[in-house]
Amino acid sequence: MNSAEISASLAQAIVDAGGDTAFGMPGGGNNLDFIGAAEAAGMRFVLAHAETNAAIMASVYADLTQTPTACVVTRGPGAASAVNGVANALLDRQPLIVIADAVDSSSYERIAHQRLDQLALFEPVSKWAATLGGSNTESTARAAVATSMQAPSGPVFLNFDPSGASTDLPTPSADDAIRDIPQALRSQIAAAVKPVVLLGGGARVASSAIRSLLADSGVPVLTTYRAKGVVPESWANFAGILTGATTEAPLLEQSDLIILIGVDSVELIPNEWPYRAPVISIASWAETSPYLMMEAEIVGDVAQLVSELIGAFGDIGWSPDTAKSHRQAELARLTAGPAAESGLAPHVVVQSARAAAPAGSIATVDAGAHMLPSMELWEVENFDEVLISSGLATMGFSVPAAIGAAFARPDRRVLAFIGDGGLAMCLGELETIARRRLNITIVVFNDSRLSLIAIKRKPEGNGGDGAIAFNPVKFADIATAYGLTGFTATDQQELDGVLADALAIEGPSLVDVQVDPTSYPHILNSIRGKR
Repeated sequence: MNSAEISASLAQAIVDAGGDTAFGMPGGGNNLDFIGAAEAAGMRFVLAHAETNAAIMASVYADLTQTPTACVVTRGPGAASAVNGVANALLDRQPLIVIADAVDSSSYERIAHQRLDQLALFEPVSKWAATLGGSNTESTARAAVATSMQAPSGPVFLNFDPSGASTDLPTPSADDAIRDIPQALRSQIAAAVKPVVLLGGGARVASSAIRSLLADSGVPVLTTYRAKGVVPESWANFAGILTGATTEAPLLEQSDLIILIGVDSVELIPNEWPYRAPVISIASWAETSPYLMMEAEIVGDVAQLVSELIGAFGDIGWSPDTAKSHRQAELARLTAGPAAESGLAPHVVVQSARAAAPAGSIATVDAGAHMLPSMELWEVENFDEVLISSGLATMGFSVPAAIGAAFARPDRRVLAFIGDGGLAMCLGELETIARRRLNITIVVFNDSRLSLIAIKRKPEGNGGDGAIAFNPVKFADIATAYGLTGFTATDQQELDGVLADALAIEGPSLVDVQVDPTSYPHILNSIRGKR
């Protein structure tokens, strides 16, 4: 098969599985044939400015639509540039199909220019790294799509080489899923007086069943970042956030049974698990880390397994206000830091944005110190209303993630929370946002420094401010140059006014907020500090 025929076969395999969009930055090789074939098959192509950004756009779109989504890159530097975005998709379990042009096998010995062992490069960050060649093309393409979707979902890398042979198909994994909850486990749950339920990213596929299980149950619920909104945060038994830090400790220390639903240890910061209560896990895939020291692990269809537990809780010993009191104390600690000396405290920025944004708006949150108040204070009712790089925690995530979200949820406003350091990594995508006229409002936490690194650095041997400080940048001016409407806010009155104006615009905007980083150490300590 030639390049055009291979492209058509791959595009059809993706479309047949529900895929309808591809993102990328192509080179001049075979991947242009794929873009043509994808458009001919009914897919749309979104041109990005950098490969990592394209991979994040595609993986977020895949996550929200639960469809295999393509990312197209060129060989050599394009493939190498995509690695960070692909690694993010791996750790956040998102069904991404990466299609990279390659040096043809027929010319491999002769050509050294841009020649990398791309399969070796992507093998550690992919579920499967394979050559898509001129033989067994259709079966390889369909195996790639199926592999990306099989729990846990994740990226598949395809080395597009028409002159080569396709990689042998992966061996299907054994189906050892459990279909029923053992009676002994049901009895243990019924006997628990103070159970706590912890929800992780794997619970997103079972939100309806989980809500039926927990509504009016009186059982406190904590969620990881990826699971925010699986149950509404307005519920009386929503108790707050689970990160593996100390903020959840007051509740878990009192528990006599901890039930995990879809919790993945990659979502938690690497503290030791200190709780004595027995841990039961229900998940779509087995946990490979010994981190949680589980007493029982049930692997299967989460929605089905959770449905079997509806009505299983016995007499609950928690007081009716336990969860709400825990949550209120958590938020009170976080917002009790020092007042801003100039500019705005970061938690005030999040609270103001949440109050101004329409219900159902989506927040994408970048890595950095602003992430801590953003994830705590952006309250949600559904699991698609906040997105973060959870497993990899990579900077430069929120702007391309906002693009992916805007295509997946075109009827929603998307707000991208990002620091000045993170925005500098993906500035080119402001043009993508403007070109596609996306309803995205970027909120820049601008303090001219890497604030989270500044908190973590040691007093000695840290290189001084040269290691964490930047020159001031007028991001509103840059946004205007790219075609967005730019705003600047330095105090509360300005912020309230520009947020209202920015969110009223049909199309993209950017709000450059002067943030005072003084309260960041307090915020970090309130969540992760010693008790």
